[in-house]
Amino acid sequence: MFETLLNLLFPPVCPVCGKRIGQAGALCADCYAKLKFYAGSTPQAAAAVVYGDVGKQLLLALKYGDAAELAPMMGKMMARAGRDVLNGADMLVSVPLHRRRLFARKYNQAALLADAVSKETGVKHNQFVLKRVKMTAKQSSRSKRFENVRHAFEYGQGDVKGKIAVVVDDVTTTGATFNACAAVLRAAGAKEVRLLTFAKAVRD
Repeated sequence: MFETLLNLLFPPVCPVCGKRIGQAGALCADCYAKLKFYAGSTPQAAAAVVYGDVGKQLLLALKYGDAAELAPMMGKMMARAGRDVLNGADMLVSVPLHRRRLFARKYNQAALLADAVSKETGVKHNQFVLKRVKMTAKQSSRSKRFENVRHAFEYGQGDVKGKIAVVVDDVTTTGATFNACAAVLRAAGAKEVRLLTFAKAVRD
């Protein structure tokens, strides 16, 4: 009843175009039709959508727009796109935020997405396996991005020895963050490390 009243007072809108929709945490039909689904997934790395237009706006709404209610819908897309990546996986490991960034954003968007994927698939999510110990800034070049995240992550809590771990993040561009996370997990004894993201940046 409270939710119904809340929807009457503050009608849910599409996070991309602002059009009124039936329920929060969704896209309108027009924006959903404009989503570009990523077609290059493999059994080792998968993404749900291409990072551009609607996909980018959706991700930015989750990441910076306080729209945590979008995570379940996005997680469903990731679970569908990542069927092969998730096959046989023992755990989901979300990419952690530095504590300062987590304080500023209130939540870790990668952890929300991993929770949503876990709910869809039953693969357990451990958000404490990795910890971010270095605050990183955005870099323009590929080489600088790889250098930027070197030593940014350390092993936290949880047993990964002999297990297949799937690193979950919001978007992948150069793969630098995944490589840094995977190196830590492999050093801790992970049998195999795979990647699942909501979006993938694709060069034109």
